[in-house]
Amino acid sequence: MPNRVTAVYQLDSSQKAIEVAARVIRAGGLVAFPTETVYGLGANAADADAVAKIYAAKQRALNDPLIVHCAPPDFMDEGVFDWRERIGNRAPLVLQGLAQQGIVGALSMAQRRRADALIGSFWPGPLTLVLPRGARIPHNVTAGLETVAVRMPAHPVALQLIRLSGVAIAAPSANRFGHVSPTLAQHVLDDLDGRIDVLLDGGPTPIGVESTVVDLTTPQPAILRPGGLGREEIEHAVGKLAAGAARGSEDAGQSSPGLLSKHYAPRAALRVAADTAEMLRLHTEIAARGQRAGLLLTAEQVAACAGLEPQFILGAGLADVARNLYAGLRALDDDGVDVILIGAVEPAGIGEAIADRLRRGAAEGGAQAEGRHSRGSGNP
Repeated sequence: MPNRVTAVYQLDSSQKAIEVAARVIRAGGLVAFPTETVYGLGANAADADAVAKIYAAKQRALNDPLIVHCAPPDFMDEGVFDWRERIGNRAPLVLQGLAQQGIVGALSMAQRRRADALIGSFWPGPLTLVLPRGARIPHNVTAGLETVAVRMPAHPVALQLIRLSGVAIAAPSANRFGHVSPTLAQHVLDDLDGRIDVLLDGGPTPIGVESTVVDLTTPQPAILRPGGLGREEIEHAVGKLAAGAARGSEDAGQSSPGLLSKHYAPRAALRVAADTAEMLRLHTEIAARGQRAGLLLTAEQVAACAGLEPQFILGAGLADVARNLYAGLRALDDDGVDVILIGAVEPAGIGEAIADRLRRGAAEGGAQAEGRHSRGSGNP
């Protein structure tokens, strides 16, 4: 695709930059913007030609669907909604608004009841719901399926962009397909500079991993992609979920983004060690082969790994690890290491999302521990 000049706006107290970005969305262009999870790459969700530009810019597989981002009806109309508020008992109005906009289709009573419970408890927030597709959503948003993934982001910039655009925004993560998701504006530029129209720089994203995707079109709700909202919280709202997370076919249309076996991958090979002792053993083996290993460490691992460079400190708890994981992977890639080592994470709470990203990032089919490889083709 031809190169263009990507306009970068540092966000301040004014909304002029967001107004410019909204005009780009309405005109069929591409805007990268911060959410509470990662940076998204947005286009008008009802414009099939604009959506096609997302796939071209990211070099994204056409069988990998996009998430449609919406804003509360009262926020869209009056701009009075506080983005930190939960929707609460206004959830039926939100669902009604999504239906009226042609974003979601007809829901069964069970789907509506579960959607009301989850929207009321967790929107705006890092929760995506898979629901029947509405008539105004093009099939290239949904990978040809009759379901659509919808969420309401908990970030003031994202919500203002939706409000000022006057349309729902389809947005995967703002990176090359298959590559590590962006949590800083610089990460977006590293992957997409010259391939998109506008980048809104809102600083680091606070959660750092993508939203949790829950399928409400199946008899028992199921997590398709673990993310920023934990399984336990969701089950408290709607009851027991189907066990495990989904695994998508590599060729068919995916029911959710993030299901391909190889995903979220750095350029270097990623190895997940069972514990610190195995990490040190692997580091020694890699050095003996004449290669460089970088370490992603929690605060409690720093002393045991003193003197081993390069290393990136993720933080003290799982929330810190999630927030800093993608930045750490990118930083060690930029340092030119052959292999990135990280310890395994207990798959509970947000740890389920971290473990999922590490498993997909370390999967065969791209990176190998024997050497560096070319940059992946990028995904949300």
